[in-house]
Amino acid sequence: MFNRNIQSPVLIVGMHRSGTSMVAKAFNEAGIFMGAMRDHNGEVLYGIDLNERILEKSGGSWHNPPSPEALALTIPSFEKNLEPVHLYGAHLKHPSGRALRLKSIYSGPWGVKDPRLCFTLPWWLEKFPKAKVIWVLRDEDEIVSSLMRRQVKLDEAQSELSKAEALELARLYNESAALAIRTSGVAHRAVQYEDLVHEDMDIQRKTWFSLYQFLKVSPGKLTGFERKTPRITRVKAKKEHEISYPTHGPLVSVIVPNYNHEPYLVERISSILNQTYTNIEVLLMDDCSTDKSQYVLQEYEVQDDRVRCLFNEENSGSPFAQWERGAALAKGKYLWIAESDDSCDLDMLAAHVAALEKNANAVLAYSHSHLVNEQGEFLRDYRDDYAFIFGDTSRWKRDFTADGPTEVRSTLVFSNTVPNASGALFRKEAFDRVGAPKVSWKLNGDWMFYAELLQQGDLVFHSRPRNKFRLHEKTQRKRAIASYTAFDELLALHDVFENKGWTGAGTLQSARAQVAMWWAANVFSMKFNADTFKNNIRLYRTFSKYKSGLLWYLIRSATLKLAAAFFIALGLKKPIKKLAAKLFPKTFFAH
Repeated sequence: MFNRNIQSPVLIVGMHRSGTSMVAKAFNEAGIFMGAMRDHNGEVLYGIDLNERILEKSGGSWHNPPSPEALALTIPSFEKNLEPVHLYGAHLKHPSGRALRLKSIYSGPWGVKDPRLCFTLPWWLEKFPKAKVIWVLRDEDEIVSSLMRRQVKLDEAQSELSKAEALELARLYNESAALAIRTSGVAHRAVQYEDLVHEDMDIQRKTWFSLYQFLKVSPGKLTGFERKTPRITRVKAKKEHEISYPTHGPLVSVIVPNYNHEPYLVERISSILNQTYTNIEVLLMDDCSTDKSQYVLQEYEVQDDRVRCLFNEENSGSPFAQWERGAALAKGKYLWIAESDDSCDLDMLAAHVAALEKNANAVLAYSHSHLVNEQGEFLRDYRDDYAFIFGDTSRWKRDFTADGPTEVRSTLVFSNTVPNASGALFRKEAFDRVGAPKVSWKLNGDWMFYAELLQQGDLVFHSRPRNKFRLHEKTQRKRAIASYTAFDELLALHDVFENKGWTGAGTLQSARAQVAMWWAANVFSMKFNADTFKNNIRLYRTFSKYKSGLLWYLIRSATLKLAAAFFIALGLKKPIKKLAAKLFPKTFFAH
């Protein structure tokens, strides 16, 4: 029988040149044995061999990674007869195939470091499900610069990458690592290279100590780590007032679907009418509000000739019905669905129009979001949400343009990365081809809509947080997440992805496994009754097909729920939520 240390290796993942060699050396000096035979980068030779052969069998290499689908086909059958004890023996460079004999030789903590683990991690976790992962992240530009320098060194793995190819490679490594970590639920810590070598020794000390503490080893070296090369100095970006955006151009139709959002209408409509881009028509819609919304809306129709009110005679029961009605009456080249409880910066529309005018193939442009409370006070940056889903948030730190179908296949399958419609601008021609979201979708209709829309063309993202997305108790999302029906929608959504062939089978399996974990984390927050119980039993049977060990996640969730109830009664809700998110970062959200 393996002892605990043998069962729980430390797996160090991260793109080449991200600092994983530094981490491996520090861990080895701290008593985590990193292998008997390693190369000059600290990568254990048997591990390199296994990982290279997995990539090769999948049709790729370290600098030309295989697709997720190819890896998903290769990994289950690769070296099936190779037992964990054989890997541990290779790690110690000892021929014994017996666990007790190996334990008598060495039974301390051990680890494997290899950037290729970003792609092969599922194979290792199959062998060692109790492993712990350290994920090292570094600024993409610094990785690219280091890769360019490394290509001319004779003692390094050779390649002929351009800067653009190196940047894409770095993103592929991080996306693959995020996927494996996210869907496995493995215990892990993500750490920034910049913090490991920070000039502030206090930050450096805290960062390294947190890693040793997570791995439950005596702290090794805590300070004195330095960069081998200077930090890249970036050209200072233009200040916002120096960026030239259009004030006039094609007509934009702004649809404002409202229901009982009277307290937010003045801020919302002011943020529309005062946009620096002025060629707009504004369709103020109301779905039979019971507050005084209609009186507020009518005042704007009198004050500004760009405004028209469209009030429903009967409540439709869905904001998507207002999307459809507004789009049918809209005359603009572009559509902006400006939700009635949100707000935005005054140059957001100009930035989006400029992006879509520049790229005729783009069908959607959106800006980064900040989440605010009912009073409009900052709650969190939406990058926190990206971090929860994807682990690495570097992609959303800068502007980018992405091919729509590729975005759906690799990213949107896991999460609706467009936080809400208020921050987006649509090309109306493409919107009309797809049609508004179906009213039968209560929570994920916009997600389904974006996936369909992006089959038509490109997506453009602006990293500046221009959109203010309001969270409050009346939002549909707040109500729906507490219901099992939200998870039925997610299953139906992924069925559409499968039926339309929008993504590969391996990626879809991983996405469904992730939803299974979300369900396990939320099931005990649902209002208990016979109907909920019956349907959650049904969902458990369904999700068990996608996520092994789901019963353990349910038990863990129930235990934490009971513990949380106790601490909430003591007035400690916020620190307990943060602790749960830290201990189980891919299951529980800190906010």
